[in-house]
Amino acid sequence: MESILCLHRATLGRPGLAQKLEHHYGDAETVFLEFDARETPLPAVICANISASETLRREAAADLQWLLGDSCHLLDQSHPLYPEQLKVFPDAPYLLFLWGDLHHLAKEQLSIVGSRRPTHHGVSTAVEMATQLVSAGLTITSGLAIGVDAAAHRGAIEAGGATIAVQGCGIDKVYPRSHEGLARRILNSGCLVSEYPTGVAAHARHFPQRNRIVTGLSRGTLVIEAAIKSGSLISARLAMDQGKEVFAVPGSIYAAQSEGCHQLIRQGAVLVTSVLDILEELPDFVINRNRIPARLSKREQLVIDVITRGPCHADRIHEETKLSLDLLLALLIDLEIRGVVGSGPDGYRVLGP
Repeated sequence: MESILCLHRATLGRPGLAQKLEHHYGDAETVFLEFDARETPLPAVICANISASETLRREAAADLQWLLGDSCHLLDQSHPLYPEQLKVFPDAPYLLFLWGDLHHLAKEQLSIVGSRRPTHHGVSTAVEMATQLVSAGLTITSGLAIGVDAAAHRGAIEAGGATIAVQGCGIDKVYPRSHEGLARRILNSGCLVSEYPTGVAAHARHFPQRNRIVTGLSRGTLVIEAAIKSGSLISARLAMDQGKEVFAVPGSIYAAQSEGCHQLIRQGAVLVTSVLDILEELPDFVINRNRIPARLSKREQLVIDVITRGPCHADRIHEETKLSLDLLLALLIDLEIRGVVGSGPDGYRVLGP
């Protein structure tokens, strides 16, 4: 195990290279015993890493110590629970560190990604979508980032579902630090995953690599609010390259946070106004449709309380609930699609069972 940990550290940032070296030399230990830069030309930094085997062994000792902790796991591609959906990619992680219940990796997953600076509507959409998707039986996978990622994790947890957070830093760290409490909640209902070993700090270059795992684990990727130049669009392109479905929630034509989603829709992403739009694209997934969801969120209940007093138009509902128009219209569309309310000349009305 020490040799594979060392080889993993030596080739960090070069997905697929550790596997190639193993294949060429036979195994990880032989790489360090017989490595010849003339026979295997590599970037100078990788050659230097491999030559510094004693340093690597000291660092690997920290990984081995971490693995002694509760619910701490290391998966290589021969491990029976290493995700099959990742193995097919040439840049599959050589190793995965996992903290929590590793059996969650085998569950059907949908990833939710989006802006780190979402609108109030974007946050509520992420929470609602995650809530409904876990009610349908899916596990929510995301990147623990500020904004939409965190909202998706929270929505899954609060609905009693499972969620997986893939990190761009060492498995013994939480980034951002402000999400340490959220990470603890995720451990109780899912797991934390990283290809980065202990002690590795978060770095900008890690996150695009992290994203390929987020999308690779999932049946599809849902984008909720994304600017034209954003990590969320990188995730969407990765998902497309991996042959996965991409879903996008439209927004205001005046909002910069929606420009990326609108671009994705023009490029063929599935336009999503309801979780049913997602589930319809997963025909082979056994969906628990009867659980989508009978209960209402607090905001939905506010809307229903107004409509129950008699049919009324959106402006009156807006006046009485004080909800923003963007959020209110999104809620009304979703409630109408789910058959909870209907609309007519006299406004919205609550439908019977």
